[in-house]
Amino acid sequence: MRRWPWLLSSALVVLAPAAHAVPSASTSRIPSHILLVGRQLDLADTSSGAFTVVVHDAANAPVANSTVEVRILNCPGARLSTQSYVPGGTIRCGTAGVLGTTDANGEVRLTVVGGGLAGAPPGAGPCVQIYAGVVPLGQATLAYLDLDGNSGVGSTDLGLWLTDFGSGEDIGRSDYTGDALLTADDLSMWLTVWGAGGSDQSAASYCP
Repeated sequence: MRRWPWLLSSALVVLAPAAHAVPSASTSRIPSHILLVGRQLDLADTSSGAFTVVVHDAANAPVANSTVEVRILNCPGARLSTQSYVPGGTIRCGTAGVLGTTDANGEVRLTVVGGGLAGAPPGAGPCVQIYAGVVPLGQATLAYLDLDGNSGVGSTDLGLWLTDFGSGEDIGRSDYTGDALLTADDLSMWLTVWGAGGSDQSAASYCP
């Protein structure tokens, strides 16, 4: 009977590091570029917009059950859907954030559904903030296919992209490849997504 307290204390010692694992930005992995996509009925366009965040601690060990939040709060003209359209997905409108929880490998796959606002300032540079709990993991650039945030990805958005392209500036919202340039490659990607039909509907409503 006296062995039970010893076994219990030993188990607690073994489990303690995992319970107190702190995410580390230096060993975790985040995308450098994110596409804001649309939906088809009740499903997000994961084929075009899904990405993975990998959370590790300072010893490069996976951090399971860590809450990852991807915020588009500081991206001019970008609007986040009030619904995630991804099973188990969570939206936090107060921070314009999409949340998910890492698995046993410290990984979580996310998709951000939303759209732009016609006439909004273009913005520039990395504007997406990615957190694991309260730990900032880094930033990413953002582009959005549904540039007017209405009626899904369609001809109006193509016209807006052509306007951005014609400006002669490398406007981030239309840089779908994430290479900091507006080229035919971005147009090709837009046409591919449009043709696939996974983003043929806009979000039903947007965060205020």
